[in-house]
Amino acid sequence: MNQVYPNAGLVLFLQRMALGDFHFHLYANNYTPVKGSTLLNFTEAPWLGYVDIAVAAAAFTLYGVAGNVGSLLAAPIAFVNTSGAPQSAYGYYVTDTSDTILLAAAIFDASPISQNNGDSWLVTPVLGDFSQFG
Repeated sequence: MNQVYPNAGLVLFLQRMALGDFHFHLYANNYTPVKGSTLLNFTEAPWLGYVDIAVAAAAFTLYGVAGNVGSLLAAPIAFVNTSGAPQSAYGYYVTDTSDTILLAAAIFDASPISQNNGDSWLVTPVLGDFSQFG
């Protein structure tokens, strides 16, 4: 038996799952996330001034369903390079509030992406009932 989620039900289901903060981190090693990825696969950005960014569940204010796939979006977040030198990041990963559970990860399309001091990596936080892992 297949369970069916009407569009409004799917969005509500996702909104209720999104409790607490999500921590977004940049990673600096050349790694492509897969279904079996763990936190040990990612080297968090090591440069001076880097901090992860907490995104509250309440920030996911944009939502919708397309092709039976539901998603919640928050406003883009900016990881500003304040290290004093150019730095490179391969992608980002998302953890729970205790930074102990890997929730999602993505490699940047044109990785690695280098940013000069004062420039930013922009990431749009997204939650959904999908996985792009192969």
